[in-house]
Amino acid sequence: MDSSDFLELLRALTHLSSTQLERAQQHIQHHLQADLLRQSFSEHHADEPISCPHCHSVHVIHWGQSHGSLRYRCKDCLRTFNQLTHSSLSGLRRKEQWVAYAQCLKEGMTLQAAADECHINLKTSFRWRHRFLRYALTTGATKLCGIVEADEMFFAESFKGSRHLEREPRKHGGNGHGLPPLVPVLIALDRYENETETVLLDKSYQQIAPAIEPLIRRGSVLCTDGNQSYIQVAENTGVIHKRLIISDKKRVEDEVYHIQTLNNYISRLRGWMARFHGVGTDYLKNYLAWFRMKEQRRDDAKSWLSGGMKIFTNT
Repeated sequence: MDSSDFLELLRALTHLSSTQLERAQQHIQHHLQADLLRQSFSEHHADEPISCPHCHSVHVIHWGQSHGSLRYRCKDCLRTFNQLTHSSLSGLRRKEQWVAYAQCLKEGMTLQAAADECHINLKTSFRWRHRFLRYALTTGATKLCGIVEADEMFFAESFKGSRHLEREPRKHGGNGHGLPPLVPVLIALDRYENETETVLLDKSYQQIAPAIEPLIRRGSVLCTDGNQSYIQVAENTGVIHKRLIISDKKRVEDEVYHIQTLNNYISRLRGWMARFHGVGTDYLKNYLAWFRMKEQRRDDAKSWLSGGMKIFTNT
């Protein structure tokens, strides 16, 4: 469409009624979503040669299309595959709704709200959410440097979504079973907005050390609370350790060493998680990664789509 036709179209919008404008908006939104999906597919593999997901050979040829996706055939193993084979989104149907669902992730909608928005079943909403979130799991920091803050936070153990409980159900009143066990989560970040999180079995040194030691660069300064496990971690990694013990009224040292950045992060995380009214422990790491992406401003619809297409299912 040339510019004169486009301007004529814009002028025509001024003569539409409210109902017609609403229908036009829905129509435009549909085409915007379809265009974003096409862009994601076209940019997939754009920066790297296409290789066979089965034998990793680069000797592949085009092999037609299927359900709107390009297909390829490997000349070495003779197997066929499409653009989404072994990706997080492989096997999911209703591609026309993926952009809308990615937008629901950006807005942090609940499962039911996302299902209503995309006109899909609640079970489908659950399946799509955790397929998309596989991308988020791969975006955690691989290294932390400079001033590194680390601490644990705790979530109530939950079997939400499980069909079979491994314990007796807790009931209100009567002979209850007490408070639910708490699941510790190690959160670590530096001042360069690099963050990572790990769900632990307990807050012992045996659990904390393997999770954080490979991430800390030499020359960094590790700031923690009073957990003594970090003393050995600092010795093993050869970094300076600053312990900020609140009970000793020691929150900041030398006006720069503190864990307030981490405490603020945890506070925002708790507030954001409240909308889900409890998260199943088996899926807790997915939600932690989801929040991290929101904090890093990498949770736009295009990022979710592109990431879902690139990440393999074994990540």
